[in-house]
Amino acid sequence: MRLLVFLLCAALLVLGQFGRTFKDSERYGYLADIMPSDWLATNIWLESSQCALERGVWLAVCEKSKLVPISERAIADDPGHALLLDLWSMATRSRASLPDVARLNTLLDALGLLALAGLLFSLRAYTTSITLMWLGPVEYVGWMGISPHWSFTGLVSLCAVLPIALAAKDLGLLSRRRGNLWITAGLVFLALAALVRESIGIMGLLISLGVVGALILRRPHTRQRIAPLLLAGVLALAVFTTPRWVVLARDASFDMQPSQRLATHGLSHTLYLGLGFVENKWGIRYDDDYGEEIADKADPPVVFCSPEYFRLMWKLYLARWAEDPFEVLRIYAEKAWLLLAVPTLYPGPPFGIVLLIGLIHLVAATALGAWGRIGFPQGFVIEGVALAFVGLFLAQAMVALPSQTYAMPANAFILVLLGAIVEFFVRALLRIKAAS
Repeated sequence: MRLLVFLLCAALLVLGQFGRTFKDSERYGYLADIMPSDWLATNIWLESSQCALERGVWLAVCEKSKLVPISERAIADDPGHALLLDLWSMATRSRASLPDVARLNTLLDALGLLALAGLLFSLRAYTTSITLMWLGPVEYVGWMGISPHWSFTGLVSLCAVLPIALAAKDLGLLSRRRGNLWITAGLVFLALAALVRESIGIMGLLISLGVVGALILRRPHTRQRIAPLLLAGVLALAVFTTPRWVVLARDASFDMQPSQRLATHGLSHTLYLGLGFVENKWGIRYDDDYGEEIADKADPPVVFCSPEYFRLMWKLYLARWAEDPFEVLRIYAEKAWLLLAVPTLYPGPPFGIVLLIGLIHLVAATALGAWGRIGFPQGFVIEGVALAFVGLFLAQAMVALPSQTYAMPANAFILVLLGAIVEFFVRALLRIKAAS
């Protein structure tokens, strides 16, 4: 009966909006043969899908008789979208189009919403799950686009499955069989997120490893209980490297020119240029062209977005910390305020107020031992993981870009926090009423 309720809610609240948005992707059809996308990498994905259709190779562009690695044309781009579109083209025997890109983003968002809501429902956090399904469709699939950013809300939700499932299984909130199924799904989801967006995959990996470490330190474990947690941590690290293995498999399978650039977004590039989002003493600019200038002026010059380039950016970034750590901290504080002072969920309070309310509630409920007394121990896990993700979005704003585009995926966890807090007080009131 509970499963039927979940499926009914999903059909009414999630799939209804998904169907409308999926159909609306046809609005990009008029662009397919008239003009390219204004997002350069999207055009390269479509060229790669044509190459996949003609020669059965993935993550490559066909240029006359040559196979060129896609990273040479879609510079500093993660391989996930191109790979999925290539596989789609090979399966359907048709070249991917701009509407297909929009549909892919919509599918990833819908999958993330259903997976996270399904896990919450499996944990018997029914109010939290239904709140997410009720309010989530507008945030997840209320719109779509043809750049990778439109899939981020779904991707980060997929990343939350693994840490929640790990904690829930270890604390006895999921049966062994069900817990193992959700953990396996979470590992697959983490691999998918790492493929599509490196930074989001890093979030999922860090929080999953943090949960593993916290569970090991939480209380004395026998060797039999520590081993599965360590295995989960090792597997999380392994699946995070999926993009590298996909590229290596391509290089081993097909004869193509060597790649000078990495098929990844590049963390050090973002960290160093992130210092230039606000005025700074070094004159750093948050601009990819500025990074290319650095590569050209290096002695000797290096190829932009090559392994040597990313190593150079690490050296420069650490050198700025060594030269003036207070200036770096000032930059980060200024960028943090740019996010904390504005809402990401409309209508709603500023991001900083949301984070503060969540932290106060989690700390107070935990200190008072309220989770167990009201029969809602899963709420501690759910709120803890949700706040960890919200905190990492703040960290991302500090070290990279405090823009709405990159902060909006945090709305998934703001909705989870809202649902969990509402369920907390509903359960507390019911427990008080039952006691009286």
